[in-house]
Amino acid sequence: MDYLSSQPQFNNLSLSDLLKARDQFHAHLMHKANVIGTAVGRYLIRKDDPYHGAEEDEGRQRKRRPKPPRTLANSEVRDYSWPCILVFVSRWVEEERFSSERHLSMIDFVPKTIYLENGRSVPVCIVEAPVVNTAPQALAFEDLNFPSSGLSGAYPVYTKVQGATHFASIGCLVTDGHKLYALTNRHVVGQPGEELFSKVKGEILSIGHSSEKQIGRLPFEEVYDTWPGKHVYVNVDVGLIEIEDQTQWEPFVNGIGELGPLADLSVYNLTLSIIGCPVRAYGCASGRLSGRIAALFYRYKSVGGFEYVADFLIGSRDEKPLLTRPGDSGTIWVMETNDARQNSMPIAIQWGGAVFSAPTAQLPFALATNLSTVCRELEVDLFRSRSLASFDYWGTVGHYTIGALAYTQVVDGNLRSLMQANRDNIGFDETGKNKKYVAGFVQLADVPDNVWKADPGDSPFGRKGPENPNHYADMDYRPKKGQGTAPSLDDLTPNAAALKTSTWIAYYDSIGWTQSSQRGLLPFRIWQIYKKMVEYVAAGDVERFVTAAGILAHYVGDACQPLHSSYLDDGDPFRYPDGNPSATMLKHSRGYGHGVHSAFESNMLDDKFKEFFPGISNYLGQEPPLPTIRGGRKAAFAAIELMRRSRARIEPMNIVETYADVIHSGNGDDPSTALWDKFHEQTYLAIADGCRTLAMLWDSAWKEGQGSNIPTSKLQEIKQYRLKEIYEGEGDSKSFLPSVEIEQIDDYL
Repeated sequence: MDYLSSQPQFNNLSLSDLLKARDQFHAHLMHKANVIGTAVGRYLIRKDDPYHGAEEDEGRQRKRRPKPPRTLANSEVRDYSWPCILVFVSRWVEEERFSSERHLSMIDFVPKTIYLENGRSVPVCIVEAPVVNTAPQALAFEDLNFPSSGLSGAYPVYTKVQGATHFASIGCLVTDGHKLYALTNRHVVGQPGEELFSKVKGEILSIGHSSEKQIGRLPFEEVYDTWPGKHVYVNVDVGLIEIEDQTQWEPFVNGIGELGPLADLSVYNLTLSIIGCPVRAYGCASGRLSGRIAALFYRYKSVGGFEYVADFLIGSRDEKPLLTRPGDSGTIWVMETNDARQNSMPIAIQWGGAVFSAPTAQLPFALATNLSTVCRELEVDLFRSRSLASFDYWGTVGHYTIGALAYTQVVDGNLRSLMQANRDNIGFDETGKNKKYVAGFVQLADVPDNVWKADPGDSPFGRKGPENPNHYADMDYRPKKGQGTAPSLDDLTPNAAALKTSTWIAYYDSIGWTQSSQRGLLPFRIWQIYKKMVEYVAAGDVERFVTAAGILAHYVGDACQPLHSSYLDDGDPFRYPDGNPSATMLKHSRGYGHGVHSAFESNMLDDKFKEFFPGISNYLGQEPPLPTIRGGRKAAFAAIELMRRSRARIEPMNIVETYADVIHSGNGDDPSTALWDKFHEQTYLAIADGCRTLAMLWDSAWKEGQGSNIPTSKLQEIKQYRLKEIYEGEGDSKSFLPSVEIEQIDDYL
């Protein structure tokens, strides 16, 4: 390494550096032909370009090909994308054509690099993205999404202005400590005192009046003190509705669930790391929206010498366009991550959109305001919950369903009474609501995801590193060996006696899967929990037994989902996203049909929840109870048998192909609907099988620990505060059912 090199170190650029560079050169850029807007973010790389680490020959071969214009459709942010200024142009022109075209001179050429006063270089990423000025067709108010649960976040609201109907989405509820308000856009609530309406159960209802608390625009340097932005306004467009009767409102957001704490972003912690962050929303016009933060501080117009910016430019998360439309204004966007501490944290409120033209489609983007700015300027806080909050609609339906209904399959009468009494502590009731009486309580069926998967550095109860491999095992992967293939974990585990950690460790070592995140150990996790359940029953410790039994529902739920036991968990890693074969296994979620995991296991069940949850009861009890087992090894093998039955019902490759066909069809079809139409019958059977297996494991542990000796007076609902104390470790965050890597799990078996 040349330590005295003067080559640009783009990755050392901060967000403040980019803003300063853009502020200095924005006037020059905007006066160049074809330039229509700018933003700051990370460099967009064409999807056809090889990844860092790809074979050099392949890279050279691709470099020889002429590259097409960079567009929002054919490029992406990658983990090694460097900081840059994004310049959007209406037409892509190659450099050599500037001096030859009639209306283009070299003065109009956008440089690839600009320089700060101190000589530091800042890269410029040019993107062909003509703005479509024709607005998408708005829905009629009657055709919007009116949740049957009643008034809440994502509910439609409207007002009459000069004979026209203006409508938007309610974002969420906020409070100033005295009154409760509904948060939405200022351009809908209008002047203070205006009456606003919605439709509840088919009846038009006055829901309140616009408050004096509202914001239109704010000077950039006032919002983001110390960051450069002269003659720049941040468009905020937020207004509050002073609601008439707060008892009519629920504090959750339809399609999102209970909100997490505010993602508090300011000049002190807002960085380019936020680029690429997956976010989700639920608009009253478009329904479910899954997006990704594409850029920051998008300058979308100039009026009278002042520029206007949107804090966030939110685009599609995959090949499918972000289908946001008029009526989604006011929608709250929340983070969607595997980090339990950050998941469902509200980050922005949408106030508008921009539609860019691409060669094959129009690409809508959401324009949104930093919600931290809104709460600070209006002096309000999020109103997140009461004692009863809607269940979290994200990837939990399968887990909660199994946890809530497995008691119906329990054979032992006393145990069935105990688990029925604690059903609402494990999952949700028939209405899809979680009964939470204790702040911060997480239903047991999702503790592994929403508590233990948190980063230990951020949450006192997190175990992120060693917890993640507990949720899966790639049982079906047969690695290439010579002209043939080597055995898979399925092949190496024909019966319970063959289930040994040493065999699995040797398998992982032989194929080069040396990282903890690659060495799934789901059956051993079930073995570990089963053993503790037996110990708790033998000791008469009903509280810990119920806690462990409820948490076991999560892992059994993973085992009955076919993608959790397959190397195809998020697409085919031996095909590129375009379907062409890859000689080597691609990185996780980089292959053909990537995105299928969340589409099948989360979105499909979430979208179909209203028909799924009542329908599952028709499949329970169709099969006779499984015979009880004895010992943790057999409990673990029972999980492996469940995995095999699940993959036999719904072949993972079939799921991947179905999802990829919809994504690549270009018809705008919803992959969740396609997956449901094809696999709902098998999904019902798989989850019913999960309920039956979980009940068998509960019965077996109860029988092995001699639960018949426990007095019936102890077979009652456990208080939520006590369950929370137990799964949080009672002062030692890792002491209860500790999460470890496969090399250490033998100590707990």
